[in-house]
Amino acid sequence: MKSQTLRLESTPTHQLTQSVLYVEKYQLVPRPHSPPYLFVFGRYWDMERKSVHIAFGCVLTFFLYKLCLADKICSVSSELVTIKENNTIDTVVAYINTTTKDVTLTLIQNPDDAFDLKGSFLIVKKKLDFETLLNPEQLAIQIRCNKTGFKSVTLTVLVQVENINDNPPNFAKSEYAVDVNELTPVNTSVALIEAKDDDSGVLYYTMEQTVNMYFRLESIYKPNILVNKVLDYDVVQQVTLTLYVQDTPSPPPPDQVSHTASTTIKINIQDIDNRPPWFQPCTRTNFGIAKICLSPGYKGRVNLTEKQEGPLQLQPGPVYARDGDRSRNEEISYKIVRGNEDSIFQIDEATGNITMLKPADIAGPISLTVLASQVSNRDQFAATSVNIEVMKKSRNPPKFERERYEAYVYTNSGPENMVLRDRTTNRPFRARARDDDFATGVNPDIRYEVQYSSYVNVTTDGFVLLKKAVRTDSFALQLRAVDVSTGESGTAALSVLVLPPVGVQSPSEGYRAGDMALLGFVMAALLVLCLIVIGYLISRLKKQNPGTLKLSEVSNFSSKLCESDSECLYNT
Repeated sequence: MKSQTLRLESTPTHQLTQSVLYVEKYQLVPRPHSPPYLFVFGRYWDMERKSVHIAFGCVLTFFLYKLCLADKICSVSSELVTIKENNTIDTVVAYINTTTKDVTLTLIQNPDDAFDLKGSFLIVKKKLDFETLLNPEQLAIQIRCNKTGFKSVTLTVLVQVENINDNPPNFAKSEYAVDVNELTPVNTSVALIEAKDDDSGVLYYTMEQTVNMYFRLESIYKPNILVNKVLDYDVVQQVTLTLYVQDTPSPPPPDQVSHTASTTIKINIQDIDNRPPWFQPCTRTNFGIAKICLSPGYKGRVNLTEKQEGPLQLQPGPVYARDGDRSRNEEISYKIVRGNEDSIFQIDEATGNITMLKPADIAGPISLTVLASQVSNRDQFAATSVNIEVMKKSRNPPKFERERYEAYVYTNSGPENMVLRDRTTNRPFRARARDDDFATGVNPDIRYEVQYSSYVNVTTDGFVLLKKAVRTDSFALQLRAVDVSTGESGTAALSVLVLPPVGVQSPSEGYRAGDMALLGFVMAALLVLCLIVIGYLISRLKKQNPGTLKLSEVSNFSSKLCESDSECLYNT
């Protein structure tokens, strides 16, 4: 049996990272037949490989040791540091922990030059302003640690600056001017005036509502000014608003600082050419949201077969129209568009005065239609009527029968009582005016008027009626008779005397015979009574002092008594 030689042969099974040496697994394997020198060489090769592994492990261990020593020179917390803006100077940001002495700390990155080293403390050397910093939410400060014989280390400290409400909002201008068309529809935006806040917070807007009804804000967050009510230049020409802004809700929370600002907004309402000419005089009225002015037209008179010189005298005045837009005052021109087929009249395009080109040869009314339009915009126009009555010429004006009248009323007369013709009868007073153009003297077109008195009215028939009770002894007035067809008139004066009621004697009148008889009877009775009293007194005196009373004294007493009444002597 042949003998076999066994040898240990190493086989690598696995390799570990970070300088872990090979682990070998030895197993018995049959040794092949080989020369002796090959075996010696194999043993030598195994020893060399092990020495290399040991040397490599020592070098790696040395470098790891150096690296560990360098990392431990200094350190700092990796947590994010938060600082409120407007901080106190020298506020500590972080502490630099050094593991050995003589470590030099140097700032190599200092945002806004706001930080400094004070020993091992990183501090803030000035107030931080969130609004001016480039990246306030994350400031990176870098610090380098140096020591001789050690590798330098760079530390990074992250600082977040917290924004606080330290800036008030502000508007770009203290006063704004806005022009708004008076025809701008309701809910239309006329201006958006926003404030700016460096703190970049939510802003809240308000506008006083008590003094403003024409405009409103779209919302408290958006200062979009909207039309709130129909605008009319004739009613309002300018609206002044005050816009307020606040950087906190109103009212602000108790623990929160609040800032406000305001600006003035002057909104000028612009008058738009939206109304036609209005003939004057006219009565304004509303038709929905539109305004119109109604004119009653014009009236005039001319004589038959007679050409009147100059402008016609019309009622209530000459033909005149003005621009319905008050501030625009556009130029107006006039034209007769109907009723002047015989070319009797003409109108001045600039003034509206109507004159006659020739006499009217037919009695009766002539109705003219006059058009007024804007020179700059013919689409803005209005029309009115001018009625001219062609009449036979009047040769005599109305004339009262007398120039002055007298009439009477009682003090107890009330409203609607007639003024009386005389003192003794109850016949009413009546004023009459004649017109000699009529054969009978009665003109049916005469109307009566009262002038210069508030006590009476006059009827169409000339009767004068009280309007109220009279509190005076007399009053005067003037009566006027007007021919409404020609406009001619006549006047007369009327004096009214106020009498006491029937049965009451007026103190201004003299005594009648019956009154005088009654007065004499009363006086005689008084005389008899006086004599009785005197006799009684004399009898009493005689009884008490018969020797001292003389007849002359009694007579003297009687004469003095009679002197007190002048009628005593008269009756004797």
